[in-house]
Amino acid sequence: MIVCSCTVISDSDIESALIEILGQPNAPIPTPGVVYRHLQKRMNCCGCAPLAVDTIYAKVEELERKGIVSPNVCATARSKLLQFTTRRAASRQKSTETSTAPICTTETRKVA
Repeated sequence: MIVCSCTVISDSDIESALIEILGQPNAPIPTPGVVYRHLQKRMNCCGCAPLAVDTIYAKVEELERKGIVSPNVCATARSKLLQFTTRRAASRQKSTETSTAPICTTETRKVA
């Protein structure tokens, strides 16, 4: 199945990359950016990002079930992803709070 038509990346390309990436000591979180860089490709339009994420995590689970990737590596990657997601959500919450502050415009300023 083609995951990214811009750079012609298939699900089997992603699987091969994941085996190599997750086989490294201190394997990084297998995000689309990490996988694409490993494949020496770049996202062009980013339309494939949701499918790439779904494919990556489905393949990680499949490789773990098949015993190709250690469950410990997968658990570590999931833990790192959870920490990343928590930090990102907190950061977004902060930016939302600061963006709702009133903006001073000429209509709201008193002219002396």
